[in-house]
Amino acid sequence: MSGLTWEWLAPLFLAVALSLGANFIFALKMRNFALDLPNNRSMHSVPVPRTGGWALLIGLSAALLVSPFTLSPLITVSFMLVLAVSALDDLRDVPAHFRLIAHVLAVILLLLALPVRMDWWYYPIAILLGVWTVNLYNFMDGIDGLAGSMTVIGFGSLAGVCFLGGDGELAWVCGLFVICALIFLIFNWPSAKIFLGDAGSVGLGLAVVAVSLFGWQRGAFELWVPGIIFIPFWLDATCTLAKRVLARQRWWEAHQEHFYQRCALRIGVKNTLYLQLTMMILAACAVFAIIFLG
Repeated sequence: MSGLTWEWLAPLFLAVALSLGANFIFALKMRNFALDLPNNRSMHSVPVPRTGGWALLIGLSAALLVSPFTLSPLITVSFMLVLAVSALDDLRDVPAHFRLIAHVLAVILLLLALPVRMDWWYYPIAILLGVWTVNLYNFMDGIDGLAGSMTVIGFGSLAGVCFLGGDGELAWVCGLFVICALIFLIFNWPSAKIFLGDAGSVGLGLAVVAVSLFGWQRGAFELWVPGIIFIPFWLDATCTLAKRVLARQRWWEAHQEHFYQRCALRIGVKNTLYLQLTMMILAACAVFAIIFLG
């Protein structure tokens, strides 16, 4: 076993222990805290705590702190900013424009933390796509098991691609996301005892942006890789948003018009989840097929 592997055993153990413990406490011992009350976008009919993201991030943050991976101050501030605003939103509603400002600032901080400066015209495009990715992860967190499954398959695929690309350190970081998300899914699988909440979904969306950009600049993969891996999320969210904007609907309000929501209403949550899982796995297989055959 290599030295790098030994160095990551303690972070992995800490991620498992703290994620499991925190999910147990929030889901079972604090089930009346920070409740997600059913509304016109919800696919659930009873209040459910939205603190699963807190539990996931507790395990993940502690694991990263003791890992060999070094986070720059700008990255740390970026995540702390969105997590503070999103955690507050889990407790009490934060106006949308304040949340959007936090998302924009967080993505800008990530771009400033990149090791290699890009041409100026990349930045407005990267900010737009980055903020959209942060938000679409939140939009797609609407049925039991969906966002957690995308995290497991998405970051698991990125971990494999990073190993193939020679970036073992970033692969282990992605592995921590997979471990924490798997534990969260124990409590979030239908019928869910706990939800990600804004802190979890927004934090994971920002993590997708960060890993995509840094993996690209570190030479682990090209940007098309995360683009294909996460296509089940961004395609549904983008097409739904475009449809609502063109129909002159109040697109920023809660709704049940996503593809996965309409499927859940027709064939049930579990069948929809299995359909989404199939699409996620096919997208991941497509990436590896392109890599090996290309």
